[in-house]
Amino acid sequence: MPQITFRWNRARKWVIPTTALVAGAGLGVGSMYLWGPSSGSDQQAFAMDGMDDASQQTLTVSTQTLESSVEADGTLAAVSTDSLAFEASGEVTAVYFEEGDYVEEGDVIAEIDTLSLTASLTSAKAELAQAKATLSNLEDADDGTDASEAQIEAAESQVAVLKASVADAKDAMSDAELVADMDGLLTSQPYEVGDVVSSGSSSSSGSSSTMTATSTSTSTSSSSGVTIVGQDEWTVTVSLGEDDVAQIEEGDQVTFTSDDVDGEFYGIVTDIANLPTTTGGTATYSVELQVTDDVEGLYEGTSVTADIVYLREADVLAIPTNAITTTDGVSTVTVVDDEGNEETREVTLGDAIDSYTIITDGLEEGESIAVTTTASADGSDSSSTDDSSDTMGQMGGGQMPSGDMGGAPAGGMPGQ
Repeated sequence: MPQITFRWNRARKWVIPTTALVAGAGLGVGSMYLWGPSSGSDQQAFAMDGMDDASQQTLTVSTQTLESSVEADGTLAAVSTDSLAFEASGEVTAVYFEEGDYVEEGDVIAEIDTLSLTASLTSAKAELAQAKATLSNLEDADDGTDASEAQIEAAESQVAVLKASVADAKDAMSDAELVADMDGLLTSQPYEVGDVVSSGSSSSSGSSSTMTATSTSTSTSSSSGVTIVGQDEWTVTVSLGEDDVAQIEEGDQVTFTSDDVDGEFYGIVTDIANLPTTTGGTATYSVELQVTDDVEGLYEGTSVTADIVYLREADVLAIPTNAITTTDGVSTVTVVDDEGNEETREVTLGDAIDSYTIITDGLEEGESIAVTTTASADGSDSSSTDDSSDTMGQMGGGQMPSGDMGGAPAGGMPGQ
């Protein structure tokens, strides 16, 4: 039987992102959530009012939100990453940010010595000036012969080449500073003052760049440049079996939990693989999830558990199914008044979700009903609620985001 979890019903805003990646596996199992009422964290959804006898207990009926979900494990991956390296050669003369620091777009991370770059630019400008003077002299001395024309064409070509050299030297001067081109966390910063670096290349969107750095004082070397990981957008990739993946669809809401993060945070399903991956005869499907909450303390590689909600019935009267007796198509429950008197009352049933059934007519919120209990192996009494009222009292901190808990969350739920 799927796991039954109880949570309190409080308002929270859903945010739907526009983009959707990494890692993680974990085979989910179906679960049904019964969310408690919004009247306060101390109120129980089904309050145990006491035992009438050894075989039944009294529960208070209240408005609930029922949910069915599948669970899977994965790890957080940043949507945006960037790799940078110096595109000029020289000695590192200043370092302004270290690994673990947060940088903003435009921040200068480190600098290299510009003396050699300045010398190269000065030399290129001098050579260009000389080439222009030579060209001018040849043009003045042009006598119209083929030899004269050939000399002028060669001089013009030389001027064009040297103009490009000057432009390159000017670009190299700007490359003396390694500048962040996005906001994020420096997860790699190998440069130290005194390192001598050769020109490399930089690239974005998570691709790697290469750079060689040797230190004149420490003889250390590095084979990679700076890596910046964005902290604003996160994805999780999980794997689901055939039965579970058949329940969900893109846009379904997701509740995330992690040992490294306080409380819950939320997201949506953004992509479901069309083809499975088969390992050891077991087929699983890759499912991508997008975090929609703005949560502090998230890091690349953080392990998370995702509950993907595929069915949601909000603000309904729901009671344990075994509190209902159906005979010849007529369903009844035993209503208990404040004095303990019992009344058999006909009720109209809605959908059944796991061990709970929605009541559409015949009961009102606040009324009490009798629920049959059975003796467990250790002699204690149990019922279909499995001590659910105690559990719900302890889990008053749970929340599910929605703009209005009176209806389905943004995007709706499948089947509604």
